Amino acid sequence: MNRSYPKTHPQKIIRLNQLSRFLGLKMWWALLAVVLTACGQNLGEPSRDRLGELQGELQGKLSLWHPFERENAQIFDSFLNNFLQLHPEIDLVSESIPQSQIMGRFTQQQNAGLGPTVMVAFARQIPEMVKKKQIQAIDNNALNFSDFLPPTRFQAQYRRQIYGIPLASNLRVLCYNPAKLKNQAKKSKKEDKASIQPPKTLAELVERSRQGYTVGMVSAFEDTFWGMGSFGGKFFDAQGLVMPQLQGWEKWLLWIKQAQNEPNIVLLRNRDLLHRAFAQGKLTYYVCDSTEISSLKNELQGKLKIAPLPGGPNHPPTPILYTRVLVLNRSASPREAQLALQLAKFMTNPEQQVKGVVASQTFIPTHYQAKFNARLFPIEAVLIKQSQTAVTLPTNAIAQITPIFEQGELLYQQAIAGEITPSQAALRLTKTINQQIYQNVKE
Repeated sequence: MNRSYPKTHPQKIIRLNQLSRFLGLKMWWALLAVVLTACGQNLGEPSRDRLGELQGELQGKLSLWHPFERENAQIFDSFLNNFLQLHPEIDLVSESIPQSQIMGRFTQQQNAGLGPTVMVAFARQIPEMVKKKQIQAIDNNALNFSDFLPPTRFQAQYRRQIYGIPLASNLRVLCYNPAKLKNQAKKSKKEDKASIQPPKTLAELVERSRQGYTVGMVSAFEDTFWGMGSFGGKFFDAQGLVMPQLQGWEKWLLWIKQAQNEPNIVLLRNRDLLHRAFAQGKLTYYVCDSTEISSLKNELQGKLKIAPLPGGPNHPPTPILYTRVLVLNRSASPREAQLALQLAKFMTNPEQQVKGVVASQTFIPTHYQAKFNARLFPIEAVLIKQSQTAVTLPTNAIAQITPIFEQGELLYQQAIAGEITPSQAALRLTKTINQQIYQNVKE
């Protein structure tokens, strides 16, 4: 505060108490200025040393491995570039490694104390990596984990500790080619609204195949897991425990055996072959993985739509919900881990997840606040709808589930080939599951 005081006039007498108050006021202002100057480092702008410390919090090297390829890799890299634009002091090196190779390379590198700081992995791989002491636990306070959807939080934890940061989820849906639907409807002279809509039930799917619409499905236990629920079958209870009710699987196996005799239903064990056939316009319907959507959109030049998987007469399909997580290398230093967590916070915030949805429409966001307009993004709306009936594999039970799924694959192929009946397959798998549960309780 600035004030101008009048000069003393010879005829004007200033009293002592007035002068004292005047000088006292100036002394208080001077003292306050000294205090503010001394404390300015804490109250106002940071000192040079503190400023350097704050800027240094997001400086350093960071390496990342991910399994995304082609269009998905480009989208993922764009998010990394956005992060680096905000934090140019970070030296980030990203490498794309095929899904079939990434875990083998990570194990080899990590055993030598090397490997990336952070890696994108499936949540179901967490127990094995923990067992091998390859990754480190994440502090509960590092991020607000309550912001993530419950199924993804469920998969990111193992033995009451958090080992992964949920990045994105995917599942299987029904991809279809609307152009082929219209062409086939014209040929069969049934160009009505119903004929160009995707089938809602398995019975409708068979009927469409008999009308000339071709259907492609991967013929394997895990790839067809979704159909078990369509017949009322269950693998887990509400708490995520392995509590099978496999009568529905027996009925599903019977349906598949009958479907493989239909001339326009193609059952193959090789997903790549079916993907190419659908992309080349040789299939009308294809039970695809949502991670394929980006490439299929480009290959079909916009002639792609998706729908929920067909269900049974009284039950919805139950595809498996797969969640990819960011995990921290056990060899990562505290500094590197800090940078990796900053990157994870950025990539999982609702704004960035919505951008990912807009760019790809191939995954389900993990942040509960990631909202979007369903009318503008119909593919994403279907993914969200399908996830409501999806099954989440409990991470704590992966050690039990893995041998069960391996046995399920063997029994599935034997049943489809006619070596055993669907009833025998269901009974043998139930026996395997009970043995695994008993062994787990005993241990």
